[in-house]
Amino acid sequence: MSSTVPRRGDRVHVEGADSGPSPRSTVPADGWADRLAAARPDEFASVFHRALTDDFGAVARLHQMLEAASEWCRTHGVRGSASELDTLTDRLTDLGEELHLVGESLDHEIHSRSRRTAAAARVSPAVAVSGHPMGRQAPAPDLISPSAVR
Repeated sequence: MSSTVPRRGDRVHVEGADSGPSPRSTVPADGWADRLAAARPDEFASVFHRALTDDFGAVARLHQMLEAASEWCRTHGVRGSASELDTLTDRLTDLGEELHLVGESLDHEIHSRSRRTAAAARVSPAVAVSGHPMGRQAPAPDLISPSAVR
C-alpha cells in the first residue's frame, strides 16, 4: 500500500460546496483523537490510517492548507513566507510518509500479537484433562507438615 500524502505538484481533491462531504471525512478533526483512543485492537490500524494518512486525513488536509497559504503568499508578494511554507509542506510530506509506514508496521505488529495471544490461549488436550502439561507430573502432596519435622 502506498502513501496517500501528496507531493508538490500533485493535485489533491478539495471538497467543495457542490460535492458535499466525503463519507470518510464526516468525523470532525477533534473527534479522531477520541476514536483512536477508543479503538479496539482489531480496528486501530484502520482508524489510524483514516485519521492521519488517508486522502482526507489530517496530514492531507494540513498539506492542502499549507499549499493554499503558500500560493496566497506568492500571489500577494510575500515570497519569503511562501518559501518557508513550501519547506514545511515538503517536511509534512516526509512526515506523512513516515506515518504511513508506522501505520503499516503497527498493523503488522497488532496482527502478530493477536495471533500469538490466540495461540497461547489454546489449551492442549493433555492440559485440559489433567490440569498439567503432558510429561510433567504434579508434585506429590506433603504427607508431613513442615512444622512437624522440627
